[in-house]
Amino acid sequence: MPERADRTLVSAGPRTALERWLALVVRYWAFNMSLVHDRGSNWPGFGYSNQEKDTLRAIAARVSEKEYALWLGLVVVFILLIMAGVTTEGLNILLAASGGEKNMANTPMAAFYLELVLDLVVSFSIGFPLAMVPAAALVGRWFSVKDTDLPDRSTASTLFRKLWFQITRAALVCCAVIIPLWIFVPSDSKFWVVSKLIVPLLSPAVAALSAAYYFCRRLRRGERSSSET
Repeated sequence: MPERADRTLVSAGPRTALERWLALVVRYWAFNMSLVHDRGSNWPGFGYSNQEKDTLRAIAARVSEKEYALWLGLVVVFILLIMAGVTTEGLNILLAASGGEKNMANTPMAAFYLELVLDLVVSFSIGFPLAMVPAAALVGRWFSVKDTDLPDRSTASTLFRKLWFQITRAALVCCAVIIPLWIFVPSDSKFWVVSKLIVPLLSPAVAALSAAYYFCRRLRRGERSSSET
């Protein structure tokens, strides 16, 4: 199985710039998902077969933690910029459709909710994968990643389409759940009061547990490397 997975890293001929960028996205996404799979868990809605997991691990094996961390940081920056642009454009379209700011008070609430849903769907289904591309292109250039270290065209295309579908599906499901809650649950309800109390309390604990898990994983990797030598 590992030998079969390693074959996906063989590059067949020169790539176009777009093919290289998408392969780089798959490279860093493979590292991201391998962190989850190595923990023995799966993200809901982001399922992979055992063979796909082996392929992701083979791709991720050539990615350093520093390289991945830089890519992730750039993705956050780009997605925030894209979301800000999408939200601004959505508001401009809503203003134009309602006849300007003077008529905003008479605009139906349904129009506001529709604009919000469209902003979220576009931001996550298109903006999130799109943010990964320039981040991957920049990091791949800074770290001088060779084409031979990237998945082949078929593997890169298949995995990129899958991650795009998974992200789009997750965005649609989140909108289908969160927007009705926001619309129909009163802002002073017990649900929101408890949420505002629990989330700030749980955030430090989640951050601490995540950091502890990451540190322990690095220790296990170091022990494995020393035992092999």
